Order: sequence, then structure tokens, then C-alpha cells
Amino acid sequence: MRIEKVLIELEKLFSRWEISSRDWVFTAQYAFRLLGYDINVRKGHLNIQVKKSRIPWEIGEALETHPPVDTEYSRQYLQFERKTSFEFDIAPVPPKDFKRKIKHTVQYSLPSGKQIRVQTPKGGLEELDIIFSLCTDDGWGVEKGIRVMPSVEEQWKALLKKGEIKMAKKYEELIKKYSHFRKVKKPSVSRDLTRVKRFKGIVASRGKVKGKVNVVLNPEKTKRFEKGEILVTTMTSPKFTIFLKNTPAIITDGGGTLCHAAIVAREMKIPCIVGTKIATKVLKDGDFVEVDANKGTVRRLI
Repeated sequence: MRIEKVLIELEKLFSRWEISSRDWVFTAQYAFRLLGYDINVRKGHLNIQVKKSRIPWEIGEALETHPPVDTEYSRQYLQFERKTSFEFDIAPVPPKDFKRKIKHTVQYSLPSGKQIRVQTPKGGLEELDIIFSLCTDDGWGVEKGIRVMPSVEEQWKALLKKGEIKMAKKYEELIKKYSHFRKVKKPSVSRDLTRVKRFKGIVASRGKVKGKVNVVLNPEKTKRFEKGEILVTTMTSPKFTIFLKNTPAIITDGGGTLCHAAIVAREMKIPCIVGTKIATKVLKDGDFVEVDANKGTVRRLI
């Protein structure tokens, strides 16, 4: 589905949630593409900023939010996802900050006649500075910074290609400021992770359980997940909702205490350990493990 048609469906969904077009901003890679910049995009994934007071469910501490599991909002979200093959993250923005952010947007007319706010490169620059600063163990996790950096470099090149040199220079300065996200050490190939019996991560939601592992790398291709199996994955997203409803614990390779898995686990009161870096390499389907999310340890049992 073309992005304009996806945005028409998104506008309809937000209208059902009583979020008007004045209360949200379309951001990130697809916003760049929509404004005519030649960049690649993360297929099937949108980023939206919404005035916090307009989001119809409780937000709490989340840096990003999704409809709570087993609510009408969640069901409508999943219907949107099935219809468009797109998912989206919502960044809740306090009203005062939102007023400042919309200064760096333009009105974009959809084929339906509706207009939406689209973030300009200047607004994107400000947003990226905030995002990178929050890519810590206490925030989204360093992996997000590593994942976002290549798209920022593409945006910089797209600005150069369009001859917007002054703005491109500012993007270049941002890349230098957060250059540590470009210097990623590759894990040693000599280490046999199958022999690891115990490893640690970041406590995201406390508790302690034992159970059988199910490693889910692609939620759309995983057909078997029995109730009571412990979910092990790289990172979670709204596509994992069906598993999150049935698992007694979550273990992820990446993320920090405010990542999607952490927020949902606390919401559902299930133990969760994130940022292990190696969970999906150490564990395999059927392994029996003890998840001690009080200490942040995972132990493989015989």
C-alpha cells in the first residue's frame, strides 16, 4: 500500500481515537520521503508524535507508547496493521513541547483531502538529538542509537543531494556528536555461546519464574507459541502482542528500562530482562530456564 493511502487509514484511526490532525505529527524516514528527499525507509514502520493529553490511554513513563493489550484500541490498531501491513510507534509529547515542535512542520494534503502535519528536516534534527540522548540502559537502550544512526547518515546525504548545505552541515555535526553509535564492536566469533549456562541483563520488570523457552525472531512467521512458554527475542514491537498475552516472562537481546518490552512487561506485571546482548544466541527452543528478574539473571537448567 502506498504511503499516502496508509496515512489516510492512520488519520481515520486517530479520528476514532478522537485525536485530530492538529494533535499529531508525522516524523522520521517516511516524512523525509514524503517531502521529496531521496532516502531509504524502514519498510512497514511509521513514527508519530502525538500531544500527550490527547492519547486516550494512560501513558506513565513511556518514551514510546502503543495501545494497551486486550483493549478496543489494541484491536483497532491490529486491524490497521492487517489492512496496511504497517505498524507505528507513538511518541507522547507534553503540550508545551508539542507547541514548539509544530513550528518545524508543514501541512501536507492527502488524496482524501485531509491535511496532516509533517516534520521538516529542522524538526527532525531537534528530535534526533533527543532520541540519541535517550539511547542508554535507562532509556531505549544503546541498540536503538546504533539502529537509528544509518538513517541519519542517509538523511544527511539526501540534504546534500538537494543542495541544502546549511542544514546538511547541522546533520553532520549531530553525527559527529553521537559518533560512538557508529563504532560498534563486533562480537567475537570464537566464543561458543551454546556452552553459556548463565548470563545477565537489565531488570525491566521484577519477578522470578521457570519455564520452557520459545525463541521468536520473526513474529509474523512464528506459528507455534504455547501458553506458558518464555518469550526470547531480539526486541519486541506491537507485532509481538499475541505472544506477550501468553508468556510468563520476556528476555531480549537489546533495549533499556524504557523500551517497548520493558513498558509492556511492567504493564502486564510479568518478569522481564532486557539488554542481555546474547539471549537469542545462547538459548534455543525447548531450553528450560530460570528467569530471575530481581537480580537480572537467566540460568539454563538441566
